[in-house]
Formats: sequence, structure tokens, C-alpha cells
Amino acid sequence: MREDELMATLAKLESTTKVGFADKSVADALVEKARSLRDFLQSEAPAGEKRRCPTPAVDKMLKDEGFLRLLVPQRLGGFGLSPTDFCRVQIEIAKGDPAISWVMQIINGTSWITSLAPDGVQDAVFADGPQTVCGAYNPPGKARKVDGGWIINGKWPYMSGSRQSNWAQQGVVLEDYDGPVVPGINMCYLPMDAMTIEDSWFVSGMQGTGSDTAIAKDVFIPDAQMALMTERTGQIDPTKRHFGAPSDLLPAVPVVRTTGIAQLIGAVEAMLEIVRAEAPKKPVLTTIIGPRTSSGAYMRDLGEAAAMIDTAKLILFDLTAKLDRVGLGEEFTMAEKAKHRAAGAQMIELVHGASESLMFQVGSSAFALDKPINRYWRDVSMATRHIQNIPTIGYEIFGRAMTGADPISPPGAY
Repeated sequence: MREDELMATLAKLESTTKVGFADKSVADALVEKARSLRDFLQSEAPAGEKRRCPTPAVDKMLKDEGFLRLLVPQRLGGFGLSPTDFCRVQIEIAKGDPAISWVMQIINGTSWITSLAPDGVQDAVFADGPQTVCGAYNPPGKARKVDGGWIINGKWPYMSGSRQSNWAQQGVVLEDYDGPVVPGINMCYLPMDAMTIEDSWFVSGMQGTGSDTAIAKDVFIPDAQMALMTERTGQIDPTKRHFGAPSDLLPAVPVVRTTGIAQLIGAVEAMLEIVRAEAPKKPVLTTIIGPRTSSGAYMRDLGEAAAMIDTAKLILFDLTAKLDRVGLGEEFTMAEKAKHRAAGAQMIELVHGASESLMFQVGSSAFALDKPINRYWRDVSMATRHIQNIPTIGYEIFGRAMTGADPISPPGAY
């Protein structure tokens, strides 16, 4: 479809469809519910770390409260939250347990991306209503074409939320296939019960996410459960039957990346609360200063950390406001996407800087494993290293876009 035809179709759609993101009252109620769960999540977090996945009580809460279908469009039985409102929920959940917020973000993001897939995929996955979808794409598995479908083999690590999901969106490369092949990754959709889960998640941060390894061995899927790179997967395609929600206009990578940073801001806000509460009570050891509130150096560092978090939050909601507007029809240019990527990098530097400063302020006692601040710090430290969060890459993408230099990443990757 030519660009002028696409824009004409979108204009027609806008004039005949009045679907918006979830109402503010719905979003506010979900934010308040998330806030009310903080004590519960904090109490479950140590057991979740030991299990290396969400506890049964947390698993039940996530499903009962609908927290795993916040981004899924309303046509498929989800809440259809805007990126901004989803981030508001994520921040509050992360204050209780960043690992649970991570699981929520992965499942919500992947389930939503599935709602952008071709009609055949949506018909298969959402035939019985809203579903929980997790996924991984690297290293990719292999897909071999057979009559009526594909045989899938693969081993995918980092499957966050694997125990809370019914379906998986897995990256695959094609073998023994003589059809058209274009650069990128193909996605197949597998029922989770068609795979085995290998208990492999032994890490120092985000321990409670259940990010184990999924293994598929000679799993057959029908053609409708394969999304080839030759199709308009993840792109704006008004010709689909399943189209019309604001989220159908959103770009996958910027949304997933930005909403993933929201939970890190919530985690470091929780760290700040701990340090602030301790400041009037704890002395500055080896000095005659007395409590930390009497120390200019401590107060200066505390203020700086708080300002860094506030700045990250301002950037976050500026970025999500743009995404909200894109969902309502505003253009999102390549130059804006590159700037968006760099702003994400800036948030990561602010979050990481604030978390490290707060750990210095608490001192060596913060490294006791039974201290909540230690869990927040480990989770933040690991999550800031996610490939989409590496600041250097984000800044280089922006710099090259500004100067017209050769790009290092295809547009769809940022």
C-alpha cells in the first residue's frame, strides 16, 4: 500500500471509528489497586526470589486482577490502557516488587504485539478471549515448512513470565524453505504446553521473574500461527479485520522499551523512600556530625538522587505522551524515533546513577541480602543492562540520525 493510500485509509478509519484508550476512571482504579498491593508484593518477594518465579499467591493476583491484559485492546478482552496509564501502574507494582512488574511488562507487551500480528495469528491465539503471551527471539529457533504448516525446533532463554503464559511468541529462522525471505526475524506462535521449560534462571537480579528457557522439539504449528517477515507483522495495516484500537497504530519497540523503563523508576523511587526514612535516624559514623540530616554532604547527595529520579520521570511521561498521541493518529517520524531512543538512554543513566548514589548513602549494610533495598538495587542493576537500555547504543543512533551518518540499526529496531 502506498503512503498516500495508507493515510487515506487511516483518515477514513478515524472518521468512522471512535475507539480510544481506556477511560481515565478505569486507569485510575488500576493504579490505585496497584498501589494497594505494595505491602502484599513486598511480603511475597523473598519467597519469589527463592522460587526464581512469582509465588502462587502473586500468580493468582495477577490473573484475578487482570494485570496481565492491561495493554491488550478492548476488542480482545483487554483493558486497552494507554502507554502513559500502563506506566503509572508499572511504577506502583515495581515499588512492591520490580520482578513482578517486569513479568507484567513482558507479558503485557508481548500479548499486545500479538494483537498487531496478521489476522490468522490473532484468530488462533485469541480465539477463546484474552490470552497471556510471553516470548523470546534470540537466539532464534528454526522453522521447516511442511504441508499445512511448520515444524518448529528451538531453545529460547530469557522467557520472562513463562509460568504465567498460555502462549509464546518465538523468533525463528527458516530452513528448507524456497519462499521469499527478507531481512529480520520471523515469529511463530506456540502454545506453552507444546514446549518444555528448562529450569535455567540462576542470576543475581530479577530472580523472581521465572525467565527460564523454553524448548520446542519437532512441534507442528499450522500456517496461521506463523508470521513471516514478508507480512505486515507489527506494522500499521488497516486492511486487517482485527484493527481499529489506538494500540494498533503504535510502534512495537518504542512502546516496549519505554514501558520497561517505567518499572525501574518505580524501583528506584522505593529505594529513595528507604534512604529518606533512615536519614534522621542513622548517624554519620566516624564523625561528630550526628544524624545524616545534619550532614550537608548526605543531604546534597540525597537531593541529587531525588532530582535524578524526578528528571527520569519527567522524560518518561514526555515520551509516553507522544506515544499516546501516536495512538490517536499523530505522526511519529524517524527523527523523532531516534530522539526517543536517546531519551530512553538518558533515563537509564539517571536511574542507574540514582540507585548507585542511594546505595553509597546507605553504606555496606545495604548489601545484606535480607534488606529490601538490596533486592531493588540488584533488580535495577540487571534490568538497566537489557540490550534495549544500553545508553551508548541509544546515543549513537540519535547522533547518526542527526548528522545523516550511516545507521547502525534498522528503523524497526528502535
